[in-house]
Amino acid sequence: MKKRWWIIGSVVVLLGIGGVAFSMMGSQQAMGMPVSIGAPTKSALESKVLTSGVVTVEDKLKQYANVTGTLREFVVKEGDKVKKGQVIAKIDTSDVDSRILELEAQMELAKANLAKAQIGNEPEEVAQDQERVSQAQREYDAAKREYDRMNQLFTSGASTQQELDKLKSQMDSALSTLNVAKQQLALKQKGPRKEDIAAQQAQINKLNVEKAQLNKERVQSVVVAPMDGTVIGVAADNGQYVNKGTEILTLANLNNLLVEADINESDVNKLKIGQSATIEGVTLGKKKLNAEVARISPTATTTATKSGQGDKTRVKVTLKPSGDLSALKPGFHVDINISVEKIDNALQVPIEAVQQDADGSTFVWVSANGVAKKLKVETGMENELFTHVKSGLNGDEQVILGPVESLTEGAPVMPMSGGGAPMGM
Repeated sequence: MKKRWWIIGSVVVLLGIGGVAFSMMGSQQAMGMPVSIGAPTKSALESKVLTSGVVTVEDKLKQYANVTGTLREFVVKEGDKVKKGQVIAKIDTSDVDSRILELEAQMELAKANLAKAQIGNEPEEVAQDQERVSQAQREYDAAKREYDRMNQLFTSGASTQQELDKLKSQMDSALSTLNVAKQQLALKQKGPRKEDIAAQQAQINKLNVEKAQLNKERVQSVVVAPMDGTVIGVAADNGQYVNKGTEILTLANLNNLLVEADINESDVNKLKIGQSATIEGVTLGKKKLNAEVARISPTATTTATKSGQGDKTRVKVTLKPSGDLSALKPGFHVDINISVEKIDNALQVPIEAVQQDADGSTFVWVSANGVAKKLKVETGMENELFTHVKSGLNGDEQVILGPVESLTEGAPVMPMSGGGAPMGM
């Protein structure tokens, strides 16, 4: 009997507990779905592109050896400052002087030959050739007379054919010698040839060009700084033999620094030349430098991600910092905030409150008199936290933040504060 009463008592207790729980659940349903809310605010809204970059130099110049030789008096080191025109080094070109002397000797000989060609032959030389012609003529006449005599004897049968042929050969040889002498005399009597004069003048011009080039090398053997700057790289050693074109050092104007950043392709269309930015980093401490967008590359670069899954496409953007740049050095990494757009006194809501319909229009859910209400809004710019609401809200609404997908028009809602308690409690 006691056991049955114990069972009945247990059932009554369980029914009581269930009733209380059912009552609490019904009460919560009557109060509505708990939702987090926030009120639209009016303040300045700024959109930024946040990235990192590397400090570089705009005015950078590599200097090369203009001649071949041994580098002398080259004592500058990295970090040294130099002035435009300052002698940095000298290249020993001792062989240049000897080559110039050789050319000058060749030029003197060429000039003498030119003068001789322009004057022509001396009268004595012409007289000698005339005498050679006369001598050749006498020898030919004598050979011809002997041949004519032998020919008469041959006709009368007093000589042989062999004797006649021998005299004929001697006569022909004398005639050839006479013709050569006459031609040589004619050439000397004609005067200097234009071709000979032109050839000698061309030789002189060639030697002058070579000498000018050697003199230029002698001047260029002195290495001078092409601009004011700081030595940021040394590529050769004093005493080193260098060929023409060998890199010696790199100069840079450290007062004219740039910052280069690779911007994600999704953000590039937000950027324009002249947009303002701020630069900060470990080397600057709490200090920030102003900058502006100076260049945007016309091409993009796609590289594989470190994980190997997918690619990333970036565009190189160059910024020009201003102010005291003494804390920056080429190669430093800095953080960059580029101001894309700014609206003063903008009506804005947290970005998670804005939803999008299937037709592409935007809306927000608000809590009105304990129920959910859908309001279409026109939005503008946004940053990582807030969205500008151009129209659709007056600023007094209780906007539902991060609404669930199951939320429907007219559904009971219970506004909650940031701590999770019902609004107004």
